[in-house]
Amino acid sequence: MIIKSMIVICFMSVMLIASVPVNDDKKIKHTLLKYNYGIIKMGRSGETEFFKSFVKEDVAMKLQVWFESWKFSNLTMLAEINDLRFSPITYNDTNATITTLENWTFSYVDLTTKKLAHNPVNILYKMYYTLQKQGDDWVIVAIKRLEEKQLTTPSSHTPSLELQEKQPDEDFGFSEPQKKIKTH
Repeated sequence: MIIKSMIVICFMSVMLIASVPVNDDKKIKHTLLKYNYGIIKMGRSGETEFFKSFVKEDVAMKLQVWFESWKFSNLTMLAEINDLRFSPITYNDTNATITTLENWTFSYVDLTTKKLAHNPVNILYKMYYTLQKQGDDWVIVAIKRLEEKQLTTPSSHTPSLELQEKQPDEDFGFSEPQKKIKTH
């Protein structure tokens, strides 16, 4: 009897641990990838409307204001993700939080001359994302930068203005083919 009870308790414990579908982990990471690769797309195209499908409206508005401020200065951003790592996801009810480590290279191009206006910088971010489940999807409702550190490593890339077609490893939900900035 005691052994049966222990087996039932173990089984129920495993079921509770497994109650958050692995599929939600994948959907959350997919949403974060769409967001981060969307920043690259925003710099190239100026488009910000697509964020509204997976980012809360006020977060999307902050992105648009940030992008427009560079554009007002006659600049646009070239960006590349060098590395993106996810921490384990924490769930409660219909919310989730996750911390990422993101290694980015940024440069800025003068919109009139189409030449680099600022030398590339390599920055490591520690970011904290809060997401809410809406139906079967996850939407980013808050983003907090926990840490930012400029890296001075020889692995910093120099983005080029020349675009080359990239075959995405995964569809990030964009309507047009993805392009990757060629690096040297």
